[in-house]
Amino acid sequence: MKKAFPLLMLLLVFLSCTKEDILVPDNQPPNYEGIPLIKIQNFVNRLYIDLLAREPLDVEMSEAVANLQLAKLSPEARLELVIRLQTDTSFIAGDTSYQRAYIQNLYNQAKARTMEGTSDGEIQGDAGIFLNGAYKDSLVGNWEGYTEKMKAAERLLTVIRSRTEFQSGQITYDRMFARCVNNSIYDKINMNTVNFVNATFDNLLWRYPTKAELLEGFNMIEYNLPGTLFGKLGTNKDDYVEILTNSTEMFEGLIIWCYQQLVARRPTSEETGALLQDFAGHRDIRLIQQHILVTDEYANF
Repeated sequence: MKKAFPLLMLLLVFLSCTKEDILVPDNQPPNYEGIPLIKIQNFVNRLYIDLLAREPLDVEMSEAVANLQLAKLSPEARLELVIRLQTDTSFIAGDTSYQRAYIQNLYNQAKARTMEGTSDGEIQGDAGIFLNGAYKDSLVGNWEGYTEKMKAAERLLTVIRSRTEFQSGQITYDRMFARCVNNSIYDKINMNTVNFVNATFDNLLWRYPTKAELLEGFNMIEYNLPGTLFGKLGTNKDDYVEILTNSTEMFEGLIIWCYQQLVARRPTSEETGALLQDFAGHRDIRLIQQHILVTDEYANF
């Protein structure tokens, strides 16, 4: 009888270690065959509006719906359509190309977020005023004034150039935002340094600065004092903008921006974490959009 107890224990341990298949109910791959036509059309319509700022033409709608149905609404087929709208350079009447319309829309959205949608004409007009003032300063030998006005004009003109430079791959989307907050128009919208620091945090990081961050940014911009923000040293307004727009929080802000634009919510910490590391390396806003646009949540399938 004394030996029976150890044998029983060994048997129990063996049985507890035996692998067991666990079946999770309702864990089947999605079946998109029953999706109504109207939902597919709504998905295509949303894609065109969100990426190109217009609805699809009838022929575009018919072609896109047919391709999606043929592929049984697979994520791969959705991605193919998204990439086409983002990158296709074939001539399209009215848009020049899908790619151009897509980039123009991104440019307009960046200005809407930061510069209250100021038109390129208004930007050029303000730049012209600075250039004219710089010319007058040069006539009287005021070279300090000339230099400052030329810098102010150039900051405005770089905003306009950011669209074509983004399209050609010379800059990434975070650089476009950097230009949109470092110019005289943004300064007029957010008068005084406290408002400027608060606005840049809100527009770019989707939060307001802490008291310590506000003080560091204020001293950098207002007094050209050395300060540390996100672990980096800066001594002036240009440094402040560079630190802010090259920070991990800026990249998180762009992920938040995409989710807010496309599915009207902030990403979860898990969603942000899954995208952040790769985005910090490639800084390609298109990939973040693609990640969201192929989901059933966006498609409402």
